[in-house]
Amino acid sequence: MRSIFKIIVCLLLPLYSLAEEGFVIKGKVSGIISGYVSVTDPAGKIQLPPKVRIVNGEFTYSGQLDHSALLDLKISTKNIRVFLENTTYTIDCSLDSLNANAIKGGTLNNQMNAFNESHLPPLDYIKANPAQELSAWFAMKYTSTLEKATEVYQLLSPDNRNTWEGKAILEKINAFKNTGAGAAMPDLQLTAPDNKPISLQAMTGKIVVLDFWASWCAPCRAYIPTMREHYNKFKDKGVVFMAVSVDDNKEKWKEAMAETNMEWLQALAAGGFKAGGGVQEALNISSIPHVVIVGKDGRIAAWLDFYKKDQLEKELIRLLQ
Repeated sequence: MRSIFKIIVCLLLPLYSLAEEGFVIKGKVSGIISGYVSVTDPAGKIQLPPKVRIVNGEFTYSGQLDHSALLDLKISTKNIRVFLENTTYTIDCSLDSLNANAIKGGTLNNQMNAFNESHLPPLDYIKANPAQELSAWFAMKYTSTLEKATEVYQLLSPDNRNTWEGKAILEKINAFKNTGAGAAMPDLQLTAPDNKPISLQAMTGKIVVLDFWASWCAPCRAYIPTMREHYNKFKDKGVVFMAVSVDDNKEKWKEAMAETNMEWLQALAAGGFKAGGGVQEALNISSIPHVVIVGKDGRIAAWLDFYKKDQLEKELIRLLQ
């Protein structure tokens, strides 16, 4: 009898380990004879297991996550947004009634359902629930500026500041501080259209306006006429203008230069606009168009994202005084 018990434990042990170390979605959905189940990341950053087949309405989909995430769960023809973390989920319903509320399990998933029912704006939800794990995830959405990131970080409970999301927000705050006014300007790897290297350090002693853009960025192209106005106004006052492309395709970059006919300096940044590399990592830039002004001392004088780029003229007048 004891031997049989040991055998059963050994057979079940892998399932217990999977539930502890990863996520498991066990489903029983009537109205489905066959089909597939898959989970995908809308942002394309998380690698997930391949799809699994549904047999007589039943399936088991499992994997492991480095951190919780809001992902897309597809069951047959139904698509559901679900918050996945490394725990066990169950689904027992008909295909017609299959929705987010039918997925049982997971602290964050339950909190997301409660949030949807509360009808509160995310920032108000964070203020009302500073200790909820979902609040830390929502706070990640408010990190576009140092001021916003600092505000939401301070709203979180001490435990939430120690979560993966809380630590990521703190890293973002530190990144803003390291790329804000007064920080040293990194010497980016820039290449001119003739393939010659361009050194920003060689421009020390001049005010340099760097306009980060790409051939595929419509708002960037729309901003070029405004940049041309600034260029014509300040080019004879000791200000150097440079359009820095983050294109991955060099030919596309050259085609766009010919189409836009920008009169100022042109450069291609190494690393493109890939997350975790290139200008994103060096300057904490998450979107374009983005303008960085480098002062005569070679340090960052202004960091102007999409919402602040209208301050460019004011900043140049200040630096020229």
